[in-house]
Amino acid sequence: MHRIACPALYLLLALLPGAADVEAATFPTPGTPIQLIVPYAAGGSVDSNARLMAAGLEKQLGVPVQVVNKPGAASQLALSQLVKTRPNGHTLSYAVLPTVVTHYLDPERDAPYTRKNFQPIALQYHVPAVLAVQTASPYPTLRDLVAAAKAKPESITISDSGLLGTPHMTVLVLEQVAGVRFASVHFDGGAPSVTALLGGHVEVLAGTIPDAVQNMKAGKFRVLGIADDRTSEFLPGVETMRSQGYDVLIASSTGIVAPAGTPKDVVDVLTNAVKTVIASEEVKKRTYEFGVTPRYMNPDEYAAYWEQQEARLGPLLKALRAK
Repeated sequence: MHRIACPALYLLLALLPGAADVEAATFPTPGTPIQLIVPYAAGGSVDSNARLMAAGLEKQLGVPVQVVNKPGAASQLALSQLVKTRPNGHTLSYAVLPTVVTHYLDPERDAPYTRKNFQPIALQYHVPAVLAVQTASPYPTLRDLVAAAKAKPESITISDSGLLGTPHMTVLVLEQVAGVRFASVHFDGGAPSVTALLGGHVEVLAGTIPDAVQNMKAGKFRVLGIADDRTSEFLPGVETMRSQGYDVLIASSTGIVAPAGTPKDVVDVLTNAVKTVIASEEVKKRTYEFGVTPRYMNPDEYAAYWEQQEARLGPLLKALRAK
C-alpha cells in the first residue's frame, strides 16, 4: 500500500492535542542536523570544547551536529538569535556564566532576553579566570602590575573576550578591590584575545585557564594569578589572586542552552546525551589537555546555579555602574 502525502492532513495532526509530545518522542528528527552555536570566534576554549562535544553528540543522537560560530557582543548577538528560534531541540547554543547574566542586568545593553527565555540543557565545564603576561613582561607579579596601574592609570592594556564577559569582569573586580584603572581592549572571543598578547598588541591577557595553559607550558606566558579560592593543577606554582591580597573570585561556567518552551522529553534526550559524552574517557582526556575539568549539571541544577549567579552579580554590577 502506498501512502499519499497530504499537507492538510499533516496540519490537522499537528493541531491535535499531544502533537508536541509526538514530536518530542521522535527527537531528534532522523536526517535533520542539530545546530550547535558557539557565540564566540573559532579557536577559543568554548569553540574547542564545543567541537569535541559535537562529535560525541553525533554518536549518541545519530544525526549530524553542526558547530556554527556566531561571535559578537560577548555572545549577546548569538543568544539574541537563539531565543527567536523554534524550540524543537535542533538549535542549541553555548552560554557562559556569568557573562550572559550581565547582558540583561545591564540596561544599556538592551538584551532581548532574561533567564526565563532559555531552557538550560546541561552545564559542561567550569574554569576560573586568570591574568597573564608575556614572560618578558615588566610586570613579573600581580603586585607589580597593580603598582604600575596605580602609577599610570588607564595606560596598561588588557585584552578580553568581550565587553562584560567573564574575563572583563575579572578586570573590573580587580580595579574595584585594588583601586586602579586599566585600559580594556575587547575582542569577539578568547582566541583573538590570546593572539593580541602573543603579538604584543596588549600588555596583559584576561582570560580563563584554557586560554593561558598551553602558552604557559611553552614558556610564552607568565600567569600572574588565578581568580579562585584554590590553586589549579593545570597551573603549577601560580598563586590565587586572593592569596596575593586581591579578593577576586571569577569563573567561567559553560553550558548548553535551548530556547524556552523546548519540550521536556527533548530536554531529557539532550541532557542525557551530554552527560554520556562528558563521562566518556576520550572526552575526559581531551578536556584535560585543554586545561578543563568537566562539571556536568542537569537542567534543574543548571537553572538553580544560573539564578545564584544572577543574585550574586546584580549588586556588583550596580556598584560598578555607580563608579
